[in-house]
Amino acid sequence: MRVSTQLIFGVGAGSIGRQQAEWLRTQQQLSTGRRVLAPSDDPIASAQALRVEQSRALGAQYVANQGSARDGLALAESVLAGAGGTIQDARVLLVQAANSPLTDADRRSLAAELRGHFAQLLALANARDSNGEYLFAGYQGSTQPFVASAAGAAYNGDEGERLLQVASGRTVPVSASGAAIFDRVPTGNGDFSVTPGAGNAGDATHDGGTLAAAALATGHRYSIQFAVAGAATTYDVTDLTTATAVVTGAVYTAGQAIQFDGLQLTVEGSPADGDSFAIDPSASRSVFAALHDLAALLETPLGTSGAAHAAFGNGIATGMLALDQASERVLEARARMGSHLKELDSLEALVSSGMLHDNERVSRLTDLDYAEAASRFAAQQTALEAAQQSYVRVTSLSLFDYL
Repeated sequence: MRVSTQLIFGVGAGSIGRQQAEWLRTQQQLSTGRRVLAPSDDPIASAQALRVEQSRALGAQYVANQGSARDGLALAESVLAGAGGTIQDARVLLVQAANSPLTDADRRSLAAELRGHFAQLLALANARDSNGEYLFAGYQGSTQPFVASAAGAAYNGDEGERLLQVASGRTVPVSASGAAIFDRVPTGNGDFSVTPGAGNAGDATHDGGTLAAAALATGHRYSIQFAVAGAATTYDVTDLTTATAVVTGAVYTAGQAIQFDGLQLTVEGSPADGDSFAIDPSASRSVFAALHDLAALLETPLGTSGAAHAAFGNGIATGMLALDQASERVLEARARMGSHLKELDSLEALVSSGMLHDNERVSRLTDLDYAEAASRFAAQQTALEAAQQSYVRVTSLSLFDYL
């Protein structure tokens, strides 16, 4: 076989080129710390690493969402804490109005302070997050949820909650519906409400009532009617829903509980003949409407008659119950947010653990074994140097050297 000079040069140069490419690839691996520099280096490991990288990227997004959710929930919980404090401050004013011998001017001063609490609560209900969206507008983040009106405040949001995905298959709300917290507050004691008759002439007042036996409650409407004959006062209880008598001719004793169908109501004072109290299943009413009506009650001059004082006392009692129920709604909302914050702690640990596992798996698939690579680099460098030297020797051969 005849070996031409061109063949000698080509084979030698190709061999050096291949060895130099392998040597440079090992050098790249050492400088980057990665075994797989391109999918062609290890197609199976590259495909597996790509899937793990996607999982890790999703986990990183979950962690970012968890941070956003935590910030939003913490802000909303802080705002609700302020709202609860404002409602309690308003209730303290009612206690003062009910227990103190105040003049009309004193009560007007309390009414002005109560309207200040109204404005403060309205501002809290219209609080925004760091993105400028309203916290308690439901899905309508750009719409102011509560607007002051002649009867309190109107709600312009909706019933929704904006959700953020914080883990696989798990979302948490980062907003709340103001309707459930501020606008739909149960009336009365939460089970039923008591309303004095509009024409009551006596000085009887009620305590708001309690549900004594839930199993016996019917959810019907009732009326308690008083009859006065001489020194004796009796009362009848009528089920207005079924138009049937429940209690007939029972002797009334001030301060003694009136019980029927699982309900209990205590009446103080002396009702006049024909005075009545209506009992209705609890409905819902805005806390802003309750505060508005209470301020109006305090601003109204109080007459000297027993009936006027009874109406005032019943109005204060009803207002206290309304604020108690509003406070309960706020506490329930805070409890929900607190549970979501606690859940985020668990999910954060879970997602972080998954990302750590993904990091370890990617490392096993693509990271470099430095000891093996360094040894291979030295061997490749030696081989390359030998190839270069032999190439020089071979290409320097000439027939003229032997003539």
